Amino acid sequence: MLVDFHCHTNCSDGELSPEMLVDLAKTNDIKILAITDHDNADAYSELKLDNLKGIKLISGIEFSTTWNKIGIHIVGLNFELSSDVINNAISKQKQFRIERAKIISKKLEKCGLENAYERLSQLKIKQIGRPDFAKLLVEEGICKDGTQAFKKYLGSGKVGDVKNQWLPFDEIIQSIQTAGGTAVLAHPLVYKMTNSKLKRLISDFKSAGGQAIEVISGYQNPDKTIYLQNLCKEFNLKASIGSDFHRHNDWTRLGCNTNMVLDMETVWEGF
Repeated sequence: MLVDFHCHTNCSDGELSPEMLVDLAKTNDIKILAITDHDNADAYSELKLDNLKGIKLISGIEFSTTWNKIGIHIVGLNFELSSDVINNAISKQKQFRIERAKIISKKLEKCGLENAYERLSQLKIKQIGRPDFAKLLVEEGICKDGTQAFKKYLGSGKVGDVKNQWLPFDEIIQSIQTAGGTAVLAHPLVYKMTNSKLKRLISDFKSAGGQAIEVISGYQNPDKTIYLQNLCKEFNLKASIGSDFHRHNDWTRLGCNTNMVLDMETVWEGF
């Protein structure tokens, strides 16, 4: 069975609209789907439920937070979309993103890019982020392409690299749980931690109420999948899988085969 519990639409930093993503899921014969846009669940209000045709859609979101000053992502699955707790968390995260975008805009004025936030707001972009500022830098001729924009102005340590203020790690997990959902530690290997540090993160995640780990996140070496499955078993957590699909390319394809995860408890068993 093909499923996907981590993918994005243009409600955050994905390329496809929610309806286009569902159409792709149908083309790929996906049976269970969760859309996990960054810090919002707006995609669900845009979907026509009669267009799902055989796809079981469950609620999803990818929250940003920090652990020991390291940026961490936590996926929430199968929560109540109408939950006041989850919607309050989303509202706060959205406001943090707006404030960050305004600060980036102000800082980029020193580089010759004026009124960037106001201009991007007029385009009705659903979630303004650094890639949008990069596009403006290219359009203004300040940078030749997006790569140079990040290298000179938006990348780590540059003038436009503004750290965000997210809701605390524990609060994110508790918000998902209170809304009846499952909290999943997203793409653990992306954080590039040592084995011992990753285990400390997983231990704290479980202590805060976390329930699952993504053992597959897009294309990855089978040895890494086995490593993450073993961590799941060691900490008695469930396994989740997802493509982390953002757009069509050679490295990601919407959908993951459940046959790649055997002999362990999984999140989809409860869906």
